[in-house]
Amino acid sequence: MHKSVAIVGSGPTAIYALQELISCPLPLSISIYEASAVAGKGTPYQYGFNDPVMLSNIPSVEIPTLPETLVDWLRGTTDEYLSEFDLVRGEINDRSFYPRVVLGDFFRTQFKSIVAEGEQRRHDITVVESCRVTDVAMVNSQFELVRSINGREEREVFDFVVAATGHNFPTDPETSPGYFSAPWPAEKLKSVPCGPVGILGTSLSAIDAVVTVATDFGAFRRGTDGKLIYSPHDGCENFSAVMMSRKGLLPEADFYFPIPYEAPRICTREAVDERCALGASGLLDDIFDLFRAEILDADPQYAALIGLDGLTVDTFAAAYYGQRDQVDPFIWAERNLIEAKNNYRRQYTVPWRYAILITHEIIETAVSYLNADDLHRFNRSFKGIFADEYATVPHLSIERLLALHAAGKLSILALGDESQISTDSIDRGASVHLPAGSRYFQTFIDATGQQSLSADESLFPTLVDQGLIREAKTLTARGNHVRTGGIDVDARCRPAVRGIAAARRLFIPAVSYLLHKRPFIQGITSAAELGKIVGEAIKDDVTRLRRTRRRPKGVPTSAKVLSLTD
Repeated sequence: MHKSVAIVGSGPTAIYALQELISCPLPLSISIYEASAVAGKGTPYQYGFNDPVMLSNIPSVEIPTLPETLVDWLRGTTDEYLSEFDLVRGEINDRSFYPRVVLGDFFRTQFKSIVAEGEQRRHDITVVESCRVTDVAMVNSQFELVRSINGREEREVFDFVVAATGHNFPTDPETSPGYFSAPWPAEKLKSVPCGPVGILGTSLSAIDAVVTVATDFGAFRRGTDGKLIYSPHDGCENFSAVMMSRKGLLPEADFYFPIPYEAPRICTREAVDERCALGASGLLDDIFDLFRAEILDADPQYAALIGLDGLTVDTFAAAYYGQRDQVDPFIWAERNLIEAKNNYRRQYTVPWRYAILITHEIIETAVSYLNADDLHRFNRSFKGIFADEYATVPHLSIERLLALHAAGKLSILALGDESQISTDSIDRGASVHLPAGSRYFQTFIDATGQQSLSADESLFPTLVDQGLIREAKTLTARGNHVRTGGIDVDARCRPAVRGIAAARRLFIPAVSYLLHKRPFIQGITSAAELGKIVGEAIKDDVTRLRRTRRRPKGVPTSAKVLSLTD
């Protein structure tokens, strides 16, 4: 009988897991459950959840292997499809950025191709759309999955369960009149009235939010000099937006760098692994020493400029943001955009930027070894500089912000450490309270992105009750444990629990539950990594040689030999 696998979710993580699973030499019975009406896209790339103006920040060249590349797929689409998104066929290339919904259509096509290939390889694959999985329970050595279809509850038992629910956002983000806890689903922002809008955040998610609202009240166009211009529609002159964050800085423009990543010379995976093996005491400071040496080796001039020799893991961020903190964010953004475009034309890579970029995933591997005190230090300042480099944004996103600012429709507010955001005593929106005074916004959107979730927020409460999903805890320097959010899993994304054999068949490659120890695990490349890990683990389990009974002399050849998993 075929082993059965349930995959909850059908976005990139599920797609890459499925791509790995269909290479299993033994036939599998695979069921894929998708809460939305269309499987194979993923929440960040669905229509309705995203507005067509929302851009992805990954180019074709960085998307891990699928049946087609994004560029080849785009070149095979119709002129009508391309014109819908103002895309020019002759300008399609593997370094450009495209709307999120375009990536969704691309992933949908790849998903269907992988399903068809899996069926050709004798796997039984079922895709169930508009189906929400409400719970999972361990039953003996299997898992009973509870699903809801059109209000009807159904149950089915599986050998393996994969929770590939990468994002968790409310279906209705307007939690009080004019206050949105997230900018998604983007279609909900269509209700925003013309007036002052506050956007919490300055990352790509926040840019998507402000651009989505702005295109309801105006339009972007290119001037005769090629510069982007924003003009409000008649009657929408009262629209304005303020983006805000603790520092009040805008993200930087995507910069040119070699792909695939070149290997670091000093802060290598081997060096970090060796140091982690020595224990948690002093680990963060020693990892920073490796990082500092890598920056110095890559770009001595930059190292001298920021005084790298005298910096620590706690002071590096202040030096990193140094000059940028002192310049108007829009002036800095314009200068940075010009530099980034010039470097793309020259195919020049800024050495210190690239050194930070190529070490971020290596340094992330040490995070799970940090004690609670060092984890707090890491999160407080050091983590952010890596995000600033790997989360640079498309050039068009910066151009749109500059156009809104030039039209007098966008400003930036630095919140500092003593601000408060409140919805108390107001009928709509929110007030932002600062030491210097308060500001009121008719509409307020929290666009800070996916937050880390914990066991008590799990989609599957019965697994929590059964002890298979537990709140993550981290050892402090004093020897006690504290909760740090998220769920602890092993290297194969299985719950980190002992003594429960079934836990080996439950996989949680869900980003929102892993962020506490994998702070950079967002995006398609991470989804591909997680999906491949899970797919390989299930294949290994299915095909593992469990038990072999050698046939003693004289035993008939019809004697049973157990060689595969039970």
